[in-house]
This record gives sequence, structure tokens and C-alpha cells, in this order.
Amino acid sequence: MELIKGANTTLSGTPLEITVTWASAIESEARVGLDVCALRLGPDARVREDTDFVFFNMPTTPDGTLRHGGPADDAPAGAQGETILVDLNTQPTDVSSIVVTATIDVATPELTFSGIPVMATVRESGSRTVIATFVPPPLTTERALTVLELYRRNDDWKLRAIGQGYESGLAGLATDFGVEVDPAPDPVNDVVAETAPPVPATPVAEDRMPIDMRKRLDLRKRTVSVVLTKAGISGRRARIAVVLDASGSMFRLYLQGTIARVVERLAAVAANLDDDATLDVWSYATNPLPLPPLHVDALADWIPLYVRNKSVSTGAGGARATKQRETAALAAGQPVPDWSSIGGQNDEAKVMQLVLDHYRPLPCPPPVFVVFITDGGLYRSREIEKLLRTSSSLPVFWQFVGVGKASYGVLEKLDTLSGRTVDNAGFFAVDDLDDIQDEQLYSRLLSEFPTWLRNAAAAGIPV
Repeated sequence: MELIKGANTTLSGTPLEITVTWASAIESEARVGLDVCALRLGPDARVREDTDFVFFNMPTTPDGTLRHGGPADDAPAGAQGETILVDLNTQPTDVSSIVVTATIDVATPELTFSGIPVMATVRESGSRTVIATFVPPPLTTERALTVLELYRRNDDWKLRAIGQGYESGLAGLATDFGVEVDPAPDPVNDVVAETAPPVPATPVAEDRMPIDMRKRLDLRKRTVSVVLTKAGISGRRARIAVVLDASGSMFRLYLQGTIARVVERLAAVAANLDDDATLDVWSYATNPLPLPPLHVDALADWIPLYVRNKSVSTGAGGARATKQRETAALAAGQPVPDWSSIGGQNDEAKVMQLVLDHYRPLPCPPPVFVVFITDGGLYRSREIEKLLRTSSSLPVFWQFVGVGKASYGVLEKLDTLSGRTVDNAGFFAVDDLDDIQDEQLYSRLLSEFPTWLRNAAAAGIPV
């Protein structure tokens, strides 16, 4: 049965599987991520308690009768999806309805539901017989969508197609249904008041993050922890550095939000390895540009303010939103980089030297783990080789990550680079960072680090 907005149908009461799917990319070529959630509501149309809110990081109610089923395994080609599992017959008697929602992923705050086709499919869990499908009408500026409602009518459960959009995102939608959510600024459209505090200097509780970002971070932290345990270095500590290629050829990756998303993913590495849950970050093109440290709790504010290249249009939300954020940040006393000084070419040797100059005076252990992201075209091979040889006696490991199909020169020959105390660098390249799953990304990032730790310790390097 194909439902239209506002239509309803009676349900038999059998356990249900509700799948919400959406297109993985839109006409702007931006990657699309949605968060599918469910809220169990009382007679007042509000959650009875916060545990009635089920999402990826809180995947089940205490009684197990409403669950988040994770990614859909049968999404159509070019689409993604998530599932909600519900047992209607065992719901508490004071539950009047259950709503299924979808919201824009916080990693792409510039996106709305405009141009994103969404479809909901309701099946019987056992037989997987399709009961109903629903395609919500097209939306425009909304960032949250109530897709379906399951509700009691006398002694029966019924299904209603809602298709109602909201501009408030996940946190606003959850608040409307009575979930207590700590307020967080909109990283695209909110202009910070002159009295707003700077990016925090010390970590604070992660539960002050936007709820959708926090659930991704928690899941990724667990994934990193598993990778570290498998590698035999669980409990090790390291300072985490991130170097971001911001040359002109990276324009598209910034514009599409790919670099913003990978920075968010790297935060989980710092949350596991760094005592302060902090990443030291440098941007570079012709010249290096140190950025303020990224404290994991400040992801939602830091990424829109500091992830861009020389072109102001590559900031989250485009040129106008970027200028507003930077103007407000300056008024609030926050540091704003001089992007005009960075240039448009790529000089890896300059930023590598700056990274070494920063860490050389600091006490060790812990060692330094540098994630260096570049789209290739390296041309100062001799200088790079010299810096790798020089730093091989220091507690610094370089993990280079190539993005795109390019020539990476000296990075492709690291295994045969002679004249080093220990092998202190790794390299891998991927065509599309958004296509690599978290576990695979973290496994590849950390694959050579454990061996370096052992070899460095054997060579007397303080790690």
C-alpha cells in the first residue's frame, strides 16, 4: 500500500521493521547523511522520559520493545538507509504513539532536505512482507522531518503518513517532543554574540555536544578503541596532529564538506589517544597556517569556523555564512586565521618543519602521531626526504593520507627511504574519503603506528 501525506492504515500488531532510505548525494554533489530516530510518546505527545528517545547511540528502550536497527542492508543502489524495530503489542499501556523521524547529519550543516528524496517502508519483521510505503512531499529549508506515526486508536494500532518538516534539526525536534537537550549554536546560520566565549581551552563533558554529533563520536570512539586493542596498544597515549592540504586543487573537497567530515572522524582518534582529547591542527598551501587547537567537545563550533581554504566560499554554508561566523568570532575575541597568507600551491616541507618546531621542545613521552592529508602533486621531494630522515630520531610518526587519484611522489616510496633511525612514516591513498567506512579508515590510519612504537622504543626514542 502506497500512502500519501495524512493517510492512515490499521496495523495487525505484529512486530514491525521500518526502513527510511534517502539518496546518498544530491545535485550539488554533496554527500548526504541522515539520522533516523524514534520517539515513544505519552498522551501529552511528549516522551515520558529521555529513554523513550531511540537513536544510533541509544539504540533501545529499557524494555527492548523499540530499537534502532542500524544501517539498512537493502537500501537501493545510490541510497542509504536506517531501520527502526518496534513491537507494538508489548508497548507500555501509557504509550499513545511512536513517531519516526529523520534529520540532517550535523557534519553537513549547510544542507537541508531540499532536493533529498526520502522514502519509508514498513514491513512485518518476520515475513518481511511490505505493509505500506510512503514518500514524503519535497521539502525546502527544513532540517528535520517527522516521517511516520504509529498511534493507538481504541484497541488497535494504526499507521499515519506525516511528512512534516521542521527547520530546527534533531536537537530542536527532540526538544519539541520533551527530550532534554543542551542548547548548541547552529554552526551555519547563528551569529555568535559579542559576549560569546572563545573556543574552550580545556575539555568539557561530551554530553554538551549536539546530540547527533555526540552519538557519532561515541560510536567512533568505540571503533577506534577496538582497532587499538586489536593492534595491542590499548591504553597508549599520543599527541595527535592533523595537517590539512588547503591548496587550490582541494577546493572541491572543502566545498563538498569532505574535509569537514574527515576532521570530525579524526576527533575520535584524539578522544582515545590524547590525554586532553585535543588535536593540534595546521592548514597549508604555499605557506603553512597554524589553526587553534581542536578540543573534541568543541567540534560543532570549531569545524565551521576553521575548516576551509583560501576561498571564503569553501567554508560551511558558503561565503556569506563564513564571513558572518568570522566577523562574530573576531568580535568575541576568538582567533581567526589570515587565510589570505596561505596561497594556492602546495609546499609540504614548510608545514612539516613547522610541525617539528612545535613539538621538538615538548617533553616526551607521549609521542606525536601526525595525520597528514594531501591530494598529491608533491614536488619538493628532497626537502621532504631530509625532514623524514631528521625526524626519524624524534618521537614523531607521520601518517600520510592521499585523497584522489594523483601522483604522490616520495610518499609512494617511503618503505625504501634509507638513512633513517627507524621507519617513521606510513602512506595510503583513497579515491573518496567519504566511501571508506570508519573501521577501515581507523585500521589503515593506525596500521603502522604500533610497529613504529616498538621499533622507536628499541632504538631509545622516548615514546
